[in-house]
Amino acid sequence: MVSYQTVETDVLVIGGGGAGARAAIEASTQGVRCTLLCKGALSRSGLTPMAYPSFEAALGHRDSRDNPEIHFQDTVREGRYLSDQNLAKALATEAIPRMLELERYGVKFRKDGERFLQVWHPGQTYPRNLVIQGGGYGLIAGLKKELRRHPEIKVLEDHMVTRLLTKNGRVVGATALDLRCGALYAFSAKAVVLATGGYEALWEKTDASPDSTGDGATLAYTIGAELVDMEMMLFYPTVLVYPPHLRGTVVQYEGLLYEEHVGGKMLNAKGEEFLPSGPLPVRDVFMRLMFDEIEQGRGTVHGGLYIDIAKSPRGAEEVEEILNRLMSLPYDNLRDVGIDIRRQPIEVAPATHYTLGGIRINERTETNISGLYAAGEVAGNVHGANRLSGNALAETQVFGTRAGHFAAEAAKALGKRVEIEPEEVEQAAAAAYSVLERKDGNLRPRQVKRHLQAIVQTYLGHKRDEISLQKALADLGQLREEDLPHLRVMGTTHFNNDWREALELPGMIDLAEAVATAAMLRKESRGHHFRTDYPEMADGWPQHTLLRRNNNRIISTLVPTIRLDEEAS
Repeated sequence: MVSYQTVETDVLVIGGGGAGARAAIEASTQGVRCTLLCKGALSRSGLTPMAYPSFEAALGHRDSRDNPEIHFQDTVREGRYLSDQNLAKALATEAIPRMLELERYGVKFRKDGERFLQVWHPGQTYPRNLVIQGGGYGLIAGLKKELRRHPEIKVLEDHMVTRLLTKNGRVVGATALDLRCGALYAFSAKAVVLATGGYEALWEKTDASPDSTGDGATLAYTIGAELVDMEMMLFYPTVLVYPPHLRGTVVQYEGLLYEEHVGGKMLNAKGEEFLPSGPLPVRDVFMRLMFDEIEQGRGTVHGGLYIDIAKSPRGAEEVEEILNRLMSLPYDNLRDVGIDIRRQPIEVAPATHYTLGGIRINERTETNISGLYAAGEVAGNVHGANRLSGNALAETQVFGTRAGHFAAEAAKALGKRVEIEPEEVEQAAAAAYSVLERKDGNLRPRQVKRHLQAIVQTYLGHKRDEISLQKALADLGQLREEDLPHLRVMGTTHFNNDWREALELPGMIDLAEAVATAAMLRKESRGHHFRTDYPEMADGWPQHTLLRRNNNRIISTLVPTIRLDEEAS
């Protein structure tokens, strides 16, 4: 029997990014005990610190005609009508009060005089994006300061959750490893909030954090939670492919190419412009235009295309001032490796950027599992088939707040102390430590992870068809059967990256299979999901793909998205 320590709390928040931190703050404000678990160092790991500075909120400071209703309409339209409209409405309506709270927490937004700076990004009817000073790091740093003002919130860094604990169909806690020393903890909780981000790391080419391995979706899926639209992965169009030191770094094409900002040019390897005239395209359209250009043989030797801001009609000093104001480039990093973007083009190509699919929630952030809530990128039915720039950070605050509020409400209503089953904790412990005890394995976790990413990149990229999806499922099944049993973890239990990756791999394979299964189920092309054998959007009102596990069997179905007129009736 493995020894473990039990920790009691009212609300357990799993994930230390923007959504998780905001959920913990709200739960504490509601007067309950809260424990926040972060797989890495708070504000130094995960996805939020890497985010660019856009926060969408319809203040109307740039154009007084803008309002939350238009924000809602833009979100639904550009999401190709796949978002649940009750969630899109909440996002648009509550983004303004949430950003004002952030300002009170100390997060700084750029201003034009006394009014907030708001800039236009593709898909917006009016300029709506606020610019956070310091980008995503500036946001999470402000939330971290606010967390410190709530001493009743227990923050535990470097804690990796390995299993959600259930009793009588309700979530009652979780097990987690302290990655610093390898000790196991069992947390009993009256409500659990998942805020663990996305699963971009399933793909080889991504601009996301290496730890975006889909932990929260895996944890929920394992106990029967519904996953929605897992086939929908957003490919951001302009991610650096060269130089090697900066490969995978996102640059905001919105600021670099929009004529009101820098006004640079998008060129193929022949120096030709290929974008259509008119407003800059939104992300799903733009990435397909770029992939088409590359596949037609007009890409660079590094597999990309060029952004050339030397062709901007503006002077060098004005360009640099705009770049600094909008934070559209990792300007200092490029300069450090000898690239002067004012004089030479940069090479970019699309890469996975944001998880549109995930755990299905309602407007209270409840899942179909009692006591389990989800917020932020781990939730899957907010943005639909395409996301507007600035809605991601807004989502963390709107739904993080909602999750913290409703989880605290449920915890107070439950009242009594919840009990966890020792047998379930011991099973979780055995699963976590058994990989350390295996001595006959010949595969390092990193090798298997790269194999997995190669399969996903090859067969679940920007183009899919029935044959490629079947091949993906076959190869993933083979990976599970032939490679996982031969994993070998080297080293001790102290900060062992091999061990962490070995524990992540089974769930990553589960999610990759879920992506392929959902992609097979969606026999149409919509947003970032493109089926070459079904190249058009299906007629009629769009439907979600829905997956659920039951006794190791995947149950898949299509369900209608939520429309506000239907909900009202």
